[in-house]
Amino acid sequence: MIGKTISHYRILGQVGEGGMGVVYVAEDLHLGRRVAIKIPHAGRDESHYRARFLREARSVSKLRHPNIAAVHDYGETDAGQPFIVMELVSGQTLGDVLAGPGLSIARAVEVACQTAEALSEAHRRGVVHRDIKPSNVVIDENGDVKVLDFGLAKQLHEEAAGAGGAEAQTLLSAHTRSDVVIGTPLYLSPEQARGSKVDGRSDLFALGALLYECLTGRPAFSGANVIEIGAQVLHFDPPPPSRFNPRVPAELDRLTLRALSKKPEDRFQTAAEFAAELSRVRSRLPASDTATTRRLTGADNGYTHRSSALITMAEGLRRPKFSPLTLLASLAGLALLIWAVWYWQRPPVYKPGPEAARLYGQGVDAMREGSYYKASDLFRQAVQREEKFALAHARLAEALMEMDSLDLALAEMMNVTRLAPDFKVYPRADALYLEALHATLNREYAAAAESYRKIIALDPGSPQAHLDLGRAYEKDNQTQKAVQSYTEATSKDNSYAAAFLRLGILLARQGNQAGATNNFDRAQRLFAEQRNKEGEAAVRYQRGRLFFNNKKPVEARAEFEQALRLAEETKNAYQRVVTLLQLAQTQEDLAQAQKTAQAAFELAQNSGMSDQVANGHITGGNLLFSRGDLEGAERAYEQARIYAGNFKLRRYEALAYANLAGVREKQRRLDEADQMLEKARSFFIQGGYRREADQQAIVLARIKKRRGDYGGALRLLEEQLGLAEQSGDVGLTGTIHQECGSVLISQEKYAEALKHYGESSKTFRHLRNQQQLTYSLLNMAGALYSLGRYEEAVGLLGELAGAGPETLGVGMDIVAAVHLNLADLELTRLRFREAAEHVRRALAVMKDGNVRSDVMLAWADSDLGLAEARGGAAARGLALCEGAARLASASKDEVLAARVHYSLALALLEAGDPRGARAAALHAQEIFARVGRADSDWRALAVAGKASRRAGDETAAREYLARAASSLKQVEQSLGAEAGGYLSRPDVTWLRGDFGVSTASASR
Repeated sequence: MIGKTISHYRILGQVGEGGMGVVYVAEDLHLGRRVAIKIPHAGRDESHYRARFLREARSVSKLRHPNIAAVHDYGETDAGQPFIVMELVSGQTLGDVLAGPGLSIARAVEVACQTAEALSEAHRRGVVHRDIKPSNVVIDENGDVKVLDFGLAKQLHEEAAGAGGAEAQTLLSAHTRSDVVIGTPLYLSPEQARGSKVDGRSDLFALGALLYECLTGRPAFSGANVIEIGAQVLHFDPPPPSRFNPRVPAELDRLTLRALSKKPEDRFQTAAEFAAELSRVRSRLPASDTATTRRLTGADNGYTHRSSALITMAEGLRRPKFSPLTLLASLAGLALLIWAVWYWQRPPVYKPGPEAARLYGQGVDAMREGSYYKASDLFRQAVQREEKFALAHARLAEALMEMDSLDLALAEMMNVTRLAPDFKVYPRADALYLEALHATLNREYAAAAESYRKIIALDPGSPQAHLDLGRAYEKDNQTQKAVQSYTEATSKDNSYAAAFLRLGILLARQGNQAGATNNFDRAQRLFAEQRNKEGEAAVRYQRGRLFFNNKKPVEARAEFEQALRLAEETKNAYQRVVTLLQLAQTQEDLAQAQKTAQAAFELAQNSGMSDQVANGHITGGNLLFSRGDLEGAERAYEQARIYAGNFKLRRYEALAYANLAGVREKQRRLDEADQMLEKARSFFIQGGYRREADQQAIVLARIKKRRGDYGGALRLLEEQLGLAEQSGDVGLTGTIHQECGSVLISQEKYAEALKHYGESSKTFRHLRNQQQLTYSLLNMAGALYSLGRYEEAVGLLGELAGAGPETLGVGMDIVAAVHLNLADLELTRLRFREAAEHVRRALAVMKDGNVRSDVMLAWADSDLGLAEARGGAAARGLALCEGAARLASASKDEVLAARVHYSLALALLEAGDPRGARAAALHAQEIFARVGRADSDWRALAVAGKASRRAGDETAAREYLARAASSLKQVEQSLGAEAGGYLSRPDVTWLRGDFGVSTASASR
């Protein structure tokens, strides 16, 4: 069925199979959402199954409740086969939860309460579920309960219908056929076991049995077969849950056992009553009790003691007449018997036929080569030939995961757990692989890494195992460990192209362009020798991304075009889509870029790649955002958010929120940007996307800094710094140190910022990340000259100024910024001619590099105007400062505006306008004080005092200068040992001396 279209639903994969039929995941082509489609098995009496199935559709379609999986549609295929379309619920079944982490008592009661509320709605509408069990109760991604599969539901009042209709005859046969078991034996009510008439109270019995298992980790009834279980249901009263779990309170014992009463009239009479009681008990449970109960494994989880050979032998061992030899012989016999029972009762490992095995082997080879699209096709062929081939399903899930098709990968892994619920039946290496893959898809990356390490212990020379371990580390954001694993893989096999490719990707992420390029070149050469065009395309694509991230769009475009050509030759739809989306972002002409993105979008839609459809919306927004069309970008990102939400693509939904935050930031709506980034980061954390969560934390800190929430920004960054150091991610650690320095420099805490920039520069020098090293050294130089450490600052800035953008790994805007920093340095030394010369060099670089930035132009004109005004050309300097003030005002960057107004105030003083100078200085001071810039605050007050004295207002002058002295004292205290160098700066000395702020008064 996979790949076929029923009505307007395209079948994408199989979710599971039960007594009634098979459930598939499908795409609703009309509404653009994922749904579940159930198709019944045809039995010997096909009309019986069809009638019962259609009855299910009609009864359940009436149910609308948050805790019930909704039915959207039902009908028949062209071949007359009925189907039902239901809400697709992502999450874990209650059975999986009990088998895994387990439930606390409070959580167990909460789950039972939500299930009871769902049953209350169903019973109110005349529907009995009749098959409540852990596999039909799902805990979705939000932690809410969804009751599934009313496959055995029947109308409460249908019994009153006449027996003459076709459906009435079908219902009768359902009760009388000897080969049909209605319900699951462990959760059957006594009336179901007897074949008597049932009503909603039967569901409450089953819910009581489910609650019992949640509380104790064992079923309320047990037996070797349906007959034994039925006998217990009819005649055996289970002991209170507290006998097995002492933390269960007496009130909960009473409630659970009441639900398990043999007579319906002794139970709760309605689900609403049961739910109310559960809610009341839940409110009284201690919040501190978080211990969980898991389902017990093994045979001894029941309460009856059946006679068996094992018991007889064990009894014999208790008798004192046994001699030591007899005891040893008995123990040996017992061990042998246990092993025999285990061996014969374990399910056999499925053995595929020759053709499926051949396809599987070719798929494994393709995976090893990094040809994931080719591998997915081979594995898909294998499972189409032999659906029960669990290992092929697992490998298909892995290939899909490598192509970011996470939903389809999860669907395949569900097939694996359905076909092979116990991985231990497989050979040790295969079992560990399945455990690792299962953990990866559940985003339990530490557990996945542990399984891969065990595989390596079995076969230390396996390069594939080292590669797999590296991927687990990479997903867990443990970059350095991932690099080590990939390097180990290449040392085990120096022709392992996929390992060189992964190593190159990680080095590129760390900014090590030389290392990344070397590994990409090696991988491409190996792929070419192997005639693996899919691998070559992957290398081209990653090299293109490296160029794109280093702001080299021409080189990036050339690589993406080559990758696209190779992908088209291999008919690799996935590579074509992702490459077209990247190519669009390198094309200068907007119309051409949108045409390229649209081609990718349509191909993704036609190929059923819903994740890449969402990515296409985001790319469309990026194209508009990069060209300043914020409204258009916002519409595209909003489309991506809605589409991703409909398809439960949480990663792309979070990415859409993050991009919307970028729009809000540009619109200066920083509070909204902060909220959206918090939401995106929360998505990534909950979803286990460590790298994305860390990236968004850094962006969120930048937004908080821009909002003036320096404390919030630093707390967030320090938290991330601890996590990065703990995981050993050296690159991320360096980035966070750099961000911490940026927050502190914004507060003019130069000494503290210098320490962080020193750490980041050491890190990036070690990683050979020239771009980030340039940023760190540039900011480090700014902190140094602010502290009066001119020799060190001039050395760093001179080193940067003497290198070109290629060497520095940055764009021309950063080269211009180096010269502007040199200008700022010279202004603090009151060397105005040298400052003006550096500004002119910066302007020349901006012109040659086509740098169009009003912010940088305002900075340059402000510095040049101040240098001209104080260097003797007051009128020319004043005109430049006034122009800079207009640019800064238009940018809506208030800190930039304050800096420019400070320069304007000094220029006005030189031009003989002290009142204008005071107004400009006070305008700057108000902003500096509000954003917490104490250094700039006192200097602006000092200029206002000087301007007041020039204007003849001595009272105002004394007031402003006194405030300046007080503010300067705070700056001195914050600088500690660095205060001496700061106070020796020529501009600081000039301000204090000329404006009457003596050293003594400032230091008191």
